[in-house]
Amino acid sequence: MKCGNSNELIHKDVVIIGNGPSGIALSYMLSGNIPYVTSTTHPDELLSIRLEPVLNQSLVDVNLPFLSQGLEGRTTNPVSLLLDSLVHPCADIGLELDSLVEWRKDGQKIDHVVLGKGPPGGSWHSMDPDILTLSLGSWMSLPGMKYQSRNSSEKRAPAKSIADYYARYVEEMGLSQNFRNKVLVTKIEPYIVDESDCKGKWVEKVNNDICQKMRLCSRPERKDLARSKSYSLSNAFNYILNRGQDRCPKRSWEQNEGRDMDTADDQRDIDAQYTVRKKRDKDRSISLSSACELTCDKCNLNNGHTPSVPAHRIKYNCCDSSSRSPRWIVEAIDLDTKACVRYTCNNLVLANGSSDLPNKLNISKYKTDPYWLLHDLRSLEIELDLHLQNNPQPDPVLVVGAGLSAADAIIATKAKNVPVVHLFRNKTDLTKQLPENMYPEYHKVHQMMKNGSNYPLYTALAEYTLTSLDEYNRKATITSKDGKSLEISVSYVVVLIGSRPDLGFLPGNFNLGVKRQLPIDGKKNTANVDKFTHQVQGHEGLYAIGPLAGDNFVRFLPGGALAVLSDIVKRTATK
Repeated sequence: MKCGNSNELIHKDVVIIGNGPSGIALSYMLSGNIPYVTSTTHPDELLSIRLEPVLNQSLVDVNLPFLSQGLEGRTTNPVSLLLDSLVHPCADIGLELDSLVEWRKDGQKIDHVVLGKGPPGGSWHSMDPDILTLSLGSWMSLPGMKYQSRNSSEKRAPAKSIADYYARYVEEMGLSQNFRNKVLVTKIEPYIVDESDCKGKWVEKVNNDICQKMRLCSRPERKDLARSKSYSLSNAFNYILNRGQDRCPKRSWEQNEGRDMDTADDQRDIDAQYTVRKKRDKDRSISLSSACELTCDKCNLNNGHTPSVPAHRIKYNCCDSSSRSPRWIVEAIDLDTKACVRYTCNNLVLANGSSDLPNKLNISKYKTDPYWLLHDLRSLEIELDLHLQNNPQPDPVLVVGAGLSAADAIIATKAKNVPVVHLFRNKTDLTKQLPENMYPEYHKVHQMMKNGSNYPLYTALAEYTLTSLDEYNRKATITSKDGKSLEISVSYVVVLIGSRPDLGFLPGNFNLGVKRQLPIDGKKNTANVDKFTHQVQGHEGLYAIGPLAGDNFVRFLPGGALAVLSDIVKRTATK
């Protein structure tokens, strides 16, 4: 799907691609909500000592590399570890201590937009609604609003409840105006200013401003000149400079003591026009081009007075190196209206997760996949429900994979009394870092994998691979490690071997991973970012947060957002 020409071109300081919890957390902070250190009482004594100088200070303004040194946990991003350590002190060892952070709405509001393909919450809305989170429900909370479980005994939360929480969070925290949902980003690229085009549009804008000022004046000759088709920028400046006492309606009245006004009503009309015009000009920034909104600091056109520099200087000042021209342009398509929308921005944040595209087996290079070959649990459940209506005794479902998603598919299929053939290459430990008392269902699947076929409706085939599919006879051929082949009839085949982000909107020469020759995924090859700012190496103003940067648990996502916000604020302050 390509985005054609569009007249809608909007400038934002920050554009965020992805409206899942990463994008939501960053939007919350860009909206002026800032974390403050309110206590230094932390079980980590070294961290407590480092916190003492920044007590009651904003984490946006402090030395994040210094505070986060030496911290360890389930992510390699130090700022994510820092904020999590302050919000959930020693959570990994089972402690439930008070947060050392308070969120205050006293920060700078930064103009931004969050783009997402669906409702706020991202991929949580496409999951099996009954599947339980890996993290504790309390760890799924975003800053400023706790997730409330359905009952006190609930430790992990169902996906539907979490999806509803994120959608409600955006609404209740007042972020909705910054979200544009149901849009698909199709292209991003560095924004290159066409200097000649910039000059032309700047001159046209200046021309229009002066014309408008002259129309507000009571002098007939100035109104006529403003209406003239032959009116030009140089004429405007020459006219105003030659009649210095007529620089604007308000000053004309003051200097000429009302000689140009026939009545007091005329004076009040001009005063009112001047007040409205002055306020509007104060709030407006002059557009250099259709792509950006900047104000030229070297002239005073937008305050209603004569420019302080000649016209030929103004034409070039808008494009010089001191102006804040945007760095990126983003194209997207509205999925409802099919309209194209384009954004320019100074800072672009990739927050679109890593589960958009399922990994697939290259079974055949010349055939399309049969409709009964699936790659996600939700589709499997829907298809099985339909299939069972006409097939009360279905053939088994072939599940390929050894991870938690494969385990979820096994659990869901057996719950429908459908037999499962489980195919996996290696005997991996499904339950690594998952205590049995919290994750009994995964421990049960792990036990089934080790003991083979001693369980009803389940057959484990370790070290087998799927080699071919017979689309018309609905059969799958599997091959063992020693070359032995088996053909089995199946109702469905579901391949669950991981997923990757959809970064098809990136330019072809953008190899953003740590391993540049490989595609990005959330585990083996994350985006190559600066660990303290999350800016992508080699691309100024481009950031990656969330699973793209290696933060695969919701509790770590606000830390990545903090790193981005801190960097943007500090870069802006130095300009």
